[in-house]
Amino acid sequence: VFTMEQALERLRHMIGFAGEWTSLLSFLPDGWGGDTRSRSATAATFAATLELARQGRLEIRQDGSFGPITVRRKPENT
Repeated sequence: VFTMEQALERLRHMIGFAGEWTSLLSFLPDGWGGDTRSRSATAATFAATLELARQGRLEIRQDGSFGPITVRRKPENT
C-alpha cells in the first residue's frame, strides 16, 4: 500500500519541477504497476494533490468528465 503521507512527501519534492501542466500519473512511484498497487498509488497521489492544492502550492485541472487529471505548481505571482 502506498500511503497519502508517502505520496505527499514525494510530491513535495517533485512539485518544483511541475511548472507546466503535468499528468497526475507521472507522479506515481516507479515500479508500482499492477492492479492493486497502481490503484493504491493513484488514490494516495490524488489525495496528496488535493492537500497541496488546499495549501495553495499547486493547481489541479481536468478537462471533462473522466478526462486525465493534470497538475502544476501554482504560479508565484498569483
